[in-house]
Amino acid sequence: MSIRECKLLIVDDIEANRFTLQRRLERDGFSNLTLAEGGQACLDLVNSDEFDLILLDLMMPDISGLDVLKTLKQDPLQRHIPVIMVTAVGEIEPTVECISAGADDYITKPFNKTLLKARVEASLEKKILRDQEEIYLSRIEEDKKQSLEWLRKFLPGNAASQIMSTGKVQPRRYEDVSILVCDLYGFTNYCENNSPEKVVDELEGVFTKFEDVFQKYDVEKIKTVGDCIVGASGISTVSIDPVENIVNCAIELVSLSLEQKIQWQLHFGIHFGPVVAGVIGSKSIQYDFLGETVNTAFSICELSKPNEILISNNAWMQSRNSVKVTSAGLNNLKGKTDYEIFKLVH
Repeated sequence: MSIRECKLLIVDDIEANRFTLQRRLERDGFSNLTLAEGGQACLDLVNSDEFDLILLDLMMPDISGLDVLKTLKQDPLQRHIPVIMVTAVGEIEPTVECISAGADDYITKPFNKTLLKARVEASLEKKILRDQEEIYLSRIEEDKKQSLEWLRKFLPGNAASQIMSTGKVQPRRYEDVSILVCDLYGFTNYCENNSPEKVVDELEGVFTKFEDVFQKYDVEKIKTVGDCIVGASGISTVSIDPVENIVNCAIELVSLSLEQKIQWQLHFGIHFGPVVAGVIGSKSIQYDFLGETVNTAFSICELSKPNEILISNNAWMQSRNSVKVTSAGLNNLKGKTDYEIFKLVH
């Protein structure tokens, strides 16, 4: 927007003064002018419209220009409007008080047309620069929000926030994490017999439903590995019972299959324990969870039957008062001999 397109408000209780300012500003090319005959009229107009500059008379009978100025500067939505005080010759002390209260400049009556033009243009140029700066900062803030939203699609919430604030993710160890591994039964054959587009669309649709259920139970998607999705509870937020969160999530995922909201039966493995988390790689990076807890959850998932939820002894012990199970027998898992696994009863 050019200076001449700016919207000006002229405030003076004397009609002759208002029209004198109007005529001189119009001769200088300003055509978007509004006149107000007093302080209250000024405030009413500012509350109902937007202005780029206010020429405000100091001495008015209803509300003085100084009080109008203070009211404007106390309002965070209006304090950005530049104000030029219109004063009489010799009103030094009131003028100084206006400048202290936030006035951008002042002109004296009778008006010097050259000085009036220069001060109006200078105030408007500053206003335009401030507006451009505000637009620029708003765009930066919006870009940061969008970047954070994108990061949260690929990273747990705390890791995404850490990258935005520090530029990196510090590797760390989480002691009490419940891991869910869910695999689609028969999806490998589906991949071999369908087009890539159909396969990806199907997997995207299924995992979108999964993510909605994850969010409901405060479970974070850690990653997808082919047709397998991995979730965790107890990472970004403190949970009273992360295992119960994971179990309830798994039960609802089974319901998606049983109610035929998805066309797949599912395998489940649940384990509880410590994990190490960090960014792996330098050129192609991935935020990953590592350790025995994750590996065990995958091993348990491989043992499950369609739509059967298997849970480790470690996980069940954490929620034995709230999770009902029946023994699935002793199994030899990687690194574990005769390890008892339980089948969830729901």
